[in-house]
Amino acid sequence: MSRGKAYLITGKYEEAYAVLTRLLEIESENIIALKYRGEINYIMERYEESFSDLKNLLKIKPDDVWVEEAYEFVDGIR
Repeated sequence: MSRGKAYLITGKYEEAYAVLTRLLEIESENIIALKYRGEINYIMERYEESFSDLKNLLKIKPDDVWVEEAYEFVDGIR
């Protein structure tokens, strides 16, 4: 997980995406991985994928204000 975050921070989005995707294949409800991958997809203008990650995250954390706002924002631009 920390490698994915490091890639995200340093702007290596494809590498971060790959690491987080592998993690989500093992732990499909990893909230941190879903959040970071949703952000990466948004940055890379993959809005449908970002929306999907945020939608899954919202199912896990329905009362999270950040997730709700990010979900609505991405839904508005996709």
